[in-house]
Amino acid sequence: MMAALEETAKQSRDNCVNMSIHERLNDALAAINFAIQLFPIDAEFYLQRSITYRKMKKFQQATDECLLVLDKIGHNEEHELYSQVHKQFVLIYNECALKCLQTGYYDDAIELLNRALIYYKTIAELYINRGDCFFAKGNVSFALQDYEQALEIAPHNGDIRLRISDVFFTNAEQHYKEKRYQESSRELTKAIDVNPSIAKYYVSRSRVKYLTEDIRGAQEDIIAAILINPLEDGCIEVLPRLFADTTLADVLGSSLTKNVKEKLLKRHVPLTIS
Repeated sequence: MMAALEETAKQSRDNCVNMSIHERLNDALAAINFAIQLFPIDAEFYLQRSITYRKMKKFQQATDECLLVLDKIGHNEEHELYSQVHKQFVLIYNECALKCLQTGYYDDAIELLNRALIYYKTIAELYINRGDCFFAKGNVSFALQDYEQALEIAPHNGDIRLRISDVFFTNAEQHYKEKRYQESSRELTKAIDVNPSIAKYYVSRSRVKYLTEDIRGAQEDIIAAILINPLEDGCIEVLPRLFADTTLADVLGSSLTKNVKEKLLKRHVPLTIS
């Protein structure tokens, strides 16, 4: 009799998994509830119910189920479910943090991500999300630290590089507003070093170089911006100021443009105008 109940319960658990895959979450919850009613001694069923609650964005219920699993396995670190439960905690904290981030509860999101990082310190997404929280709060230095930590874990992740370069760009814009043009130029150079494919960084650096009377540097940067994205705001408008009595065609055909293009191609920057 017990064997038959267990088998039926496992089939209901499998139904829950399949329904979850197809986003039939209410049906999935009903299936796993039925499995638990039939065979309540299997801790794995409660873990599956936690997963279902998490997908339904019912984070408190998902957390409660994880705690119940730990109780059922006696908090035994050697048990096969122990590490799975802690992975589930991380997913719950991360997804709940994202919800907090989206609704402006940045401190709550940071606290949740801090808890997640207690369990797993090698998941780049956790640092990215916490960095986004710090950035949204205006804590740029903390955001940069988290993004750089994430990049160490996932060095080929372009989204992380974009976040890092945007931090430097934000710093540069602040320096520019405060008329600290040299500092602004340095931050823009950092942004370009991290992410050399973003045209607006060159437009902004061209502007500050012009203000510091580095005309050649300003010309090189605006050419780079045009080669990368000629539709970027500010690209074409400043040409008469930087290249008096010279047409765009003449600028693009110049030796200066040839040199800029070679530098960009060496860095594997994709060009709109080649």
